[in-house]
Amino acid sequence: MITINWDFIDKVIYINLNRRKDRRLYLSRELKKLGIPKDKIFRLEAIEYSPGYIGCAMSHLHALHMADKEGWKNVLILEDDIAFHHDDDAYQRINKYFNALNHVNWNVGFLAANYQNVTQLGSVDYIVKANKAWCACAYIVNQNYYQQLQHVYTQSINALLQGGQQHEYALDVYWHESMLRDCWLGIFPNVGYQQPDKSDIEGQYVDYRGLFAKPLNEITQRQVKKRIGNQKIKVDILFQWSPGWTNFETVIDALRNDDKFDCRIIVIPFTSEGSTDPTNMAAREFLDECEVPYYGYENYNLYERKPDVVFLQNPYDVNRPSIFSCANLIRNGIKIAYIPYGLDMGASELNTNFQYNMACHNSASWIFVRSQRHKNEFALHCAAGKDHVHVVGHPKFDHYHERYCSTEKTVFTNNLKTLLWAPQYIIENDPRWSTFDLYAHAIMDIIDQGKVNVIIRPHPLFIQWINHFGDKVKEQYAQLLAFTQNRSNVIWDFGADYKMAYSQSDALMADVGSFLLEYLPSRKPILLLTHEKRLGINNSASFIYHDYDVAWNEKDLYTFVSNVISGNDVKQKERLAALSRELYFAPQGAGHAIIEIIKKSFSLESE
Repeated sequence: MITINWDFIDKVIYINLNRRKDRRLYLSRELKKLGIPKDKIFRLEAIEYSPGYIGCAMSHLHALHMADKEGWKNVLILEDDIAFHHDDDAYQRINKYFNALNHVNWNVGFLAANYQNVTQLGSVDYIVKANKAWCACAYIVNQNYYQQLQHVYTQSINALLQGGQQHEYALDVYWHESMLRDCWLGIFPNVGYQQPDKSDIEGQYVDYRGLFAKPLNEITQRQVKKRIGNQKIKVDILFQWSPGWTNFETVIDALRNDDKFDCRIIVIPFTSEGSTDPTNMAAREFLDECEVPYYGYENYNLYERKPDVVFLQNPYDVNRPSIFSCANLIRNGIKIAYIPYGLDMGASELNTNFQYNMACHNSASWIFVRSQRHKNEFALHCAAGKDHVHVVGHPKFDHYHERYCSTEKTVFTNNLKTLLWAPQYIIENDPRWSTFDLYAHAIMDIIDQGKVNVIIRPHPLFIQWINHFGDKVKEQYAQLLAFTQNRSNVIWDFGADYKMAYSQSDALMADVGSFLLEYLPSRKPILLLTHEKRLGINNSASFIYHDYDVAWNEKDLYTFVSNVISGNDVKQKERLAALSRELYFAPQGAGHAIIEIIKKSFSLESE
């Protein structure tokens, strides 16, 4: 058996949590097998911090501090879940690798990594230049790079502590810029891998072995999984929110009616402040009522299923378990598809980022949008551009009239016109688009006059975030609740879908939000509720100011209501022109168009 010459490595630090004595024992045996001299090995007590990826970054920074302070010429940093290949071929490559590093000016050298993109070196076949790689489980840092990498790790930690997302600022993501710029080398094939185990960061059993065994051609050029014979394309829908069912309904129908696809619906939690439904029973009950089969996330193993495509219902990693983060999906070779769940409209720099430039938008293989104007916004605001954005219309508009345009009135027994009021949630001292605090009393007055019916359907987060409203707004809300009790011309709607609200109403009054576009195909009057002190509308929906009724004040609100009562639809011509101009309707529906694009993509890649 070949032995490894460890003279090149000055010191070895392995990072280990005190409570993981099992891993400490395992790794001690692993290092003994490798023949590393005991006097080179240091155990570093890992920093326990929640979330775990912050503690991980802190621990690696501590390791670099130690190496820098001690003046070591280099340090091999290991995590305690690293496993090595113990065979002559691996040991021989390690020796050749160490010898090569002795003769080049290098900064970081991987013994094992999850490579996404590397450059082959023409002179040798056992070393690659790492361009993009994840996993800090086994890497050597040269003394000339201690200060630089400490700076990178410090920036990563500071960003995470200030609320930065794991997919953007975790240690093995934030180092990518340095990796591209500096000399990060790697042994290839990997001589180690993360052993299957319960992850302290992800809180569940993970098996990443496949990510450390990719063939060279898969990481030296953009590759995708090729279909073998009649192998189906596995598409999983991550379902979190029942009011957004129409985002997926016709897509799922199309997938399940096409024998080239294997489609599953996975119910996962919607994690957000104030949430009281950790298992997402609301989504499960909705699907049960609709008799739609699904898998609960507790019975779903992403790594065993290995889907080809995952549809995300929203772009926010913070609202999903970390295993379903964009970074983890991409890391596991899974393509992301995204249909903007709301017909995004609100303006502001922050909102523009939420709408166009999150990790989801930049890492998705496909984004499916409502119009060319909408697609053009990605060219302006998305770092990845617009080539992955496809104009298909919106699945919400498939079978629209069958869903929402019933002429049978079943909610109110009178013959009055019915207004649908859709107030946005409001945050104290930061009302953004909500006009609830401005117009709630006027709407109570309109209800009190008894000339119209009103359906009140608040934003889904309205109740959940009520503690952020501030005393004044909470008092207004309490007044509205008390005022509307026992009145025959008003109801509240918190239903799982919009069917009742849309079909039973004759006109819409809404703050800036997706309802303003979702209601448009109904051809009914629409009023934008806004104010000069509220945020506006982005470029892709700016036509609303011209083509819709707009309330800048209470007078405008009363005028609109009066016109609805009298049947005077003053903006009908402009609004219906906008319908055909601003929204695309695919000939066979958006759901069909979406799966055809995905199918074509896989077909092209397998040629």
